[in-house]
Amino acid sequence: MKQKEIKKEIQSEKQILNTIYTIIKIETLSKEKAIDILIVLKGSLQKTNKPIDLSLLLKIYTLLVKVIPHTQEINNLLFINFYALFNYLSENNQTKNTNIRKYLLLIEYYLMQHNNTILKEQIELLLYIIQELIQKKITIFSFQYGFLYLKIYDLIQSKKLTAYFKKEL
Repeated sequence: MKQKEIKKEIQSEKQILNTIYTIIKIETLSKEKAIDILIVLKGSLQKTNKPIDLSLLLKIYTLLVKVIPHTQEINNLLFINFYALFNYLSENNQTKNTNIRKYLLLIEYYLMQHNNTILKEQIELLLYIIQELIQKKITIFSFQYGFLYLKIYDLIQSKKLTAYFKKEL
């Protein structure tokens, strides 16, 4: 009986994610809708005892970063989601290299598009994520981190934050 309930709950969560994907795809997102979606996505990542469709989740995030309104509040929520996604990827033993690569590309794309609202603390978070992924040897391709690291370096230079990140650079 319990197994059946878990399966039904997983299916419900997948249906919710599919609905979110459809909403993002066909509607123009207001700031409030984008915030609500980010909160729901973060909640789905915090239930790590049940598997979620990671490829669908990454697809949602990829589409979301392309269409969300560009505000500091949404930027902050998105970075909270990036961190939650990092935690999920780190804790999940079934994580594939392709998912890690998609995650890194997602962050890199966001940095290229919205670098003017990224805060110093968010840069620190990105550097922490890169260092942790390398130390945990979650993926075997170190060049994946190189491009993201170069984007972060450019961002640090453009924001004149070199003094804060001398050790990391």
